[in-house]
Amino acid sequence: MHDYYGGDVSFIYSPSTLNSRRTRGGPLTLNPQSTSFELNLYTDNRKWWVLNFNGEVTTGDDEGSKAISTNVEFKVLPTLTVSVGPEFSKDILSAQWIGNFDDAAATATYSKRYVFAHLDQTVVSANIRADWIMSPTLSFQVYAQPFIASGKFTDYKYLVKPKNYSFINYGENGSALTTNRSANGDISSYTLDPDKDGPAPSQTINNPDFNYISLRGNAVLRWEYLPGSTLYLVWTQTREDIESYGDFRFGHSIKNLFNVKPDNIFMLKISYWL
Repeated sequence: MHDYYGGDVSFIYSPSTLNSRRTRGGPLTLNPQSTSFELNLYTDNRKWWVLNFNGEVTTGDDEGSKAISTNVEFKVLPTLTVSVGPEFSKDILSAQWIGNFDDAAATATYSKRYVFAHLDQTVVSANIRADWIMSPTLSFQVYAQPFIASGKFTDYKYLVKPKNYSFINYGENGSALTTNRSANGDISSYTLDPDKDGPAPSQTINNPDFNYISLRGNAVLRWEYLPGSTLYLVWTQTREDIESYGDFRFGHSIKNLFNVKPDNIFMLKISYWL
C-alpha cells in the first residue's frame, strides 16, 4: 500500500551582491554573502488528519533569521474540517534603515547621512479556520488570524561609504548618542550627532521600537434558499493596538489583545435568481 508522506530539504548560498534599495534612493551598498537552509515535511492528505511543516534558517553578516510554520488539518466529520496553522519567525537585521538626513559634512555619501540600526524582530501568528457543510444548501465558515509582532532597535549607525557594508556606531569614533526619556521614564527619542561639537548637524529621531497586536476574523453563513438564489450573513471583527516598546511579551500581548475594543461589521447579502 502506498502512502503520501514526504519531505524535502534545500540549501541556498547567496554570494555578495550590490543592494540598490537599502538606502531608500541613496547610494548602493553591499549585501554580504549568506546561506539558507529549508526543511519541508508533510503527511498523507488522505488521512483524517494532515500535517504540513516548514522550517527555515538564514545566516549572514547582515542578517539572521529563523522561521517555523505548521498547518494541521482535522477532518472531524465528512462535512466538517478544522485547521490550525501557527507561525513563528525571528529576524535579526544588522542594518535596518532609519532615515536619510542632509549633512554637508558627509562628503563620502554625497552630503547625506544614511542612518541605520540593529533590529531584533519577533513575529507570532496563526491561521485558524473551520468549514462546515451542514446540508447541500447550507454552509458555515469561520476564520481567525491572531498576530503579534515586536521590534527592538539598537546600535544606531551611519553608512561610511557607498558600495560597502561598513558603518560607524553613534557613540563611537567621536560621535554621540543621547537617549531622551519622557516624564514617565520611557525612551521617547534619540539624538544622533556624528561629530559631537563639530559642524555636522545632529538629528533627533523618535523611538522606533514597537509592539503590534491584531486579531482579524470573520464568519460567513451561506444559504441557498432557492436554486440559484443565495443569502449570505457575514460578521467581521478587527482588533488592533500598538505600543512603543520592543521587547516580545507574549502573555501581555495576548491579554491586551482581548482587552482592545473591537470593530464589528455585519453584512447581509441576498441574491434572487429570476
